Amino acid sequence: MDVVAITPDGKTVVSGSRDKTLKVWDLATGQCQATFALHTGDVYGVAITPDGKTVISSSAGTLRIWQLPEPDSSREATLGTRYTNAKVILAGDTGVGKSGLALRLSRNTFEPTISTDAHWASQFKLSQDTNTPNTAREIWLWDFAGQPDYRLIHQLFMDETQLAVLVFNPQQENPFEGLGQWDSDLEKASRRAFKKLLVAGRCDRGGLMVSKDGIEEFQRERGFATYLETSAQTGAGCNDLLQSIIENIDWDSIPWTATTQTFKTLKEEIIKLRDEDKVLLRMAELKQQFELRLPNQSFTIQELRAVVSLLAGPGLVWKLEFGDFVLLQPERINAYASALVRKVREHPEEIGCILEQDILDANLDFQDMKRLPPDDEAIVLRAMHQTLVNYGICLREETEQGRQLVLPSFFKRERPDLEDHPAPIVSYRFKGGIEEIYATLVVRLHHTSAFDNDRLWKFAADFKTPTDQQIGFKLTKKREGSAELMVYCNPQIPIDTKVTFIRYVHEHLFQKGTDVHRDRHYVCPHCGNPVKDLQTVQKRKEAGIKDILCVDCEERVPLWDLIEEKFASPEFQERVRKLEAQSQAGIDNESKELILVGHAYAIAGEAGQIFRQISNSDWGIDGEIEFKNDQGEASGKRVYLQLKSGDSYLSKRKRDGKEIFNIKPRHAEYWHPDSQNYPVMLVIRTSDQQIRWMNISDYLAKHGKRKRQIEFNGEPFTALNLVNQRNRLLA
Repeated sequence: MDVVAITPDGKTVVSGSRDKTLKVWDLATGQCQATFALHTGDVYGVAITPDGKTVISSSAGTLRIWQLPEPDSSREATLGTRYTNAKVILAGDTGVGKSGLALRLSRNTFEPTISTDAHWASQFKLSQDTNTPNTAREIWLWDFAGQPDYRLIHQLFMDETQLAVLVFNPQQENPFEGLGQWDSDLEKASRRAFKKLLVAGRCDRGGLMVSKDGIEEFQRERGFATYLETSAQTGAGCNDLLQSIIENIDWDSIPWTATTQTFKTLKEEIIKLRDEDKVLLRMAELKQQFELRLPNQSFTIQELRAVVSLLAGPGLVWKLEFGDFVLLQPERINAYASALVRKVREHPEEIGCILEQDILDANLDFQDMKRLPPDDEAIVLRAMHQTLVNYGICLREETEQGRQLVLPSFFKRERPDLEDHPAPIVSYRFKGGIEEIYATLVVRLHHTSAFDNDRLWKFAADFKTPTDQQIGFKLTKKREGSAELMVYCNPQIPIDTKVTFIRYVHEHLFQKGTDVHRDRHYVCPHCGNPVKDLQTVQKRKEAGIKDILCVDCEERVPLWDLIEEKFASPEFQERVRKLEAQSQAGIDNESKELILVGHAYAIAGEAGQIFRQISNSDWGIDGEIEFKNDQGEASGKRVYLQLKSGDSYLSKRKRDGKEIFNIKPRHAEYWHPDSQNYPVMLVIRTSDQQIRWMNISDYLAKHGKRKRQIEFNGEPFTALNLVNQRNRLLA
């Protein structure tokens, strides 16, 4: 839990947390002003002096004193070396010349590029010197490919954008359709205000097909800071573009980080490793690398972890949630996701799914993508898989063929025309990341107890209620990144169920979309015909008029009916809040399960042993590790793993403080040595990221299979302890 202190003037909050940093927040804007990163342990206490200028923070065995930045001093005074970095997104439809521009901006070179699916996300550090006397400034350029099917994945990497460069093809008659959707995607995905540049690429190939007046109108309507014409091949306009990027980044709004010189040195070495095309290293391997490269530099593993955490914030590296791995090139996750998307698109029935085992076996469509070595690739594939589940953009479903990963946004099969299709109840018009909004809505509803996924179509989803009745929605894409979502249901569904579903959709769209408008649809209770003039309906509701005349039978149609009354009630808002919490818990549990499985795979690989996942774990075994003999061959000797992730599995016994694991009777029987030829190891991951394991078969053999509580005395689940277990078993 974070610890906080507020300055006497009530304008600034300083928070310390388990990520070993202090953050300074401006209460008026809600923006982070600075990060202090000198602690190497969790921050447990924060205090501010009465004059509001100095902060004292504590971690295990350490007190540190900081000088807060003065509001009007342009952040002149603080302790340690300072740096900041800006994330710049280069986006646009396929074939507009983004990759050439990225190379020209970052390396001042030109290489002919082909628009392929294989390389669609890259990071470049711009070479332009942007240092100031007080702070080292860096610009990182993210080059996103323009294929429409990848927009769902792009959403995961657009946050914390400081500047967006939207590129279009000047020879295209109407370039604004695609640009409008990119603009909407970025506006919603980024959590802070940012500026935008409008850029025409490949201007060496001919004149503009769209008028200058049209460009100026689009620039004005969408709020672009400037418009430039460029050619990556000739270099025309590229220096102006680079200078515009530097000038339009609001450096004052980006929190800077204060570190020690050691932190600065380690950070620079990590960037060098990236440039040397190092991709994936364990934290211990990273430390060994730096000890060789920096023989005169003294640092601890805790300091190295703190540096990695700082670089992970803006996405320069990625700390995987299992195996203690650091991914030095996070864009590799994107590249492997693109191979997954291509494989999903190839499904003969166009139903947007893939076997999870195909992902783990690297049975994807790589085309000419530069792949990693097999061992590294296996880890990145697991990280990519867990990321998709964690963001709630895919479902995991058991089938006769095995567990499938289902991506709702990639269903291509059109919904057939249905007779007597339920009339719509409500529709929503909105903008934003259409694919991500739709996919997460489907996935989150599926994880509630009130609704279960029934059938998926191309941007349409049917759900079943607990009484097996149909309710669902259909999405229609509109112009420039906008869409309409129409909700319908079986008329016999109870009012409470209808309202709960509508309210859930409503909250989701308002949370994830922008410019959201709700239109209620009515059916005349007298003649059964729908009321078609939605604009008049909305105007009368806003004016407080409670009915409208039916143009078919000339009877009055009530506008403030029971659905509207319940929709506005606090009771149904609370129902939806509980369903959302339930849905999030389901997604979190699946993500944690994958993290723990990935950790077991990584630890087994590090120890040189063989891990196998068991898909059907109803009886309490999630995987096995088979040990190799001294000749490196599979020995047949193994341990079984029961994987548990979360603090709820362990409780503290009051009388002696020991950790207790409650065991189910059927598991006690199944895990006992009488039932298994090999030991069953209970592996538990807690919220403090500790992963420990314990031989539960031995415990049950000593205390009896009728035991209902186990004193958990687990040791760290590491490669060394796995090798020790192997030696005991093979001895």
